[in-house]
Amino acid sequence: MRGVLVRVAIHTRLKPEGVTGYEQAHDDIPPEIPELLRAGGCTAWTIWRNGVDLFHLVECEDWEALRAFLADKDDDRAWQARVGVFRDFSLVGGDQPLPMIFELPEG
Repeated sequence: MRGVLVRVAIHTRLKPEGVTGYEQAHDDIPPEIPELLRAGGCTAWTIWRNGVDLFHLVECEDWEALRAFLADKDDDRAWQARVGVFRDFSLVGGDQPLPMIFELPEG
């Protein structure tokens, strides 16, 4: 049985000329990537785009453990290199979880 899941929101940014390429890359994700994410404890990863800004919502058992798990995986390194050419890495704090401001209480 899996443990308690956490939700992590991340804000990243694309180069203006990278939007189409980034979306096309995500139309053809290698099957190894979802397998790796699941093996690392990720149960869901959704990305929304507003202009060049990307907002990721990740559900996983442990965000830092997931990142550590992926760090030495050749398939993930290849994927990051493939999509990295479209990203703007000048965004301060990119790839770091956003602070949660509000969550609708259960009830």
